Amino acid sequence: MRRIDTRILIGFVLLFSLVGLLSYLTIFSGTVGLSWSDLSFRSVPYISVQSQILWEIRIPRLVAAVLSGISLAVAGLSLQTLFRNPLAGPFVLGISSGASLGVALSLLLGFSFGHFGVLSAAAVGAMAVTALVMLVAARFENSTVLLIVGLLVGYFIDALISLMIVGSDAESLRVYVSWGMGSFGRLTLDSVWVFVLAVLLGLALVLLSIRYLNAARLGDDFAKGLGVNVRRGRLMVLLGASLLAAASTAFCGPVAFVGIAVPHLAFMLFKTSNHRVLLPASSLCGVVLCLASCQFSTVPLNAVLSLVGVPVVLWVIVRGGGRR
Repeated sequence: MRRIDTRILIGFVLLFSLVGLLSYLTIFSGTVGLSWSDLSFRSVPYISVQSQILWEIRIPRLVAAVLSGISLAVAGLSLQTLFRNPLAGPFVLGISSGASLGVALSLLLGFSFGHFGVLSAAAVGAMAVTALVMLVAARFENSTVLLIVGLLVGYFIDALISLMIVGSDAESLRVYVSWGMGSFGRLTLDSVWVFVLAVLLGLALVLLSIRYLNAARLGDDFAKGLGVNVRRGRLMVLLGASLLAAASTAFCGPVAFVGIAVPHLAFMLFKTSNHRVLLPASSLCGVVLCLASCQFSTVPLNAVLSLVGVPVVLWVIVRGGGRR
């Protein structure tokens, strides 16, 4: 027991250290070098160009990477546990595609409701796909069917978006294509609070279901035997995961592989299935991965994440499963 506790302590110290180091590099390193003296809390007008770069570019990018890493990692872990499938995740189950459809309807059809409107559209799309996944899960116990349905939903949504692209104007298309490439650089200080509130609400729904998550990995019958309200737990986890995926997709675009790969990285590091450990561990691993990708600003975001995510997914498949 002491060895396990020591491993967990060392793991968290390592992750917090990496988060601190990468946060420093994200803020102060880059094409324009910044220093602590540029960290001024004066409001507009800024005291220097460096201060403007810091508050309008670097800090929003840091916040976006942190929030996206947390939201996608927690959503992925929750879905993998809920469906007891190591390859489940927001992208694989089509939830991120549903969020993308909501954003496409908002951007390509000319609806302009500000950042809150885009988030709402993404949330509705994500939850619509979640409802479909739940219907399939209630009818088929084989989790492989869920993955197939998720992939088919993703292809179907891509087809719908392609049809919308054909009829959209050049400016709407430019905005959507830019969003679809995925980036932590589009968040602004004015919209940070919306992103933060959405992530906090999604996290609250998942954290309130942590007892269900710990029991659900052994089956719903086992959870019921422990007195856990399975129906309530499944609903809260799905709503929380959908909101987290929708928030990240709305503000950062489709960010690949974080949701499916990070939970396995956390398990490899901590060697525990206790979600009281895995949830914060996955969150920190997601933050580390997203902040690390910020250091390669000249490389597309999803290209960097794929270099990490693809080997992890292949390892899970070759190993024949995920967490036990």
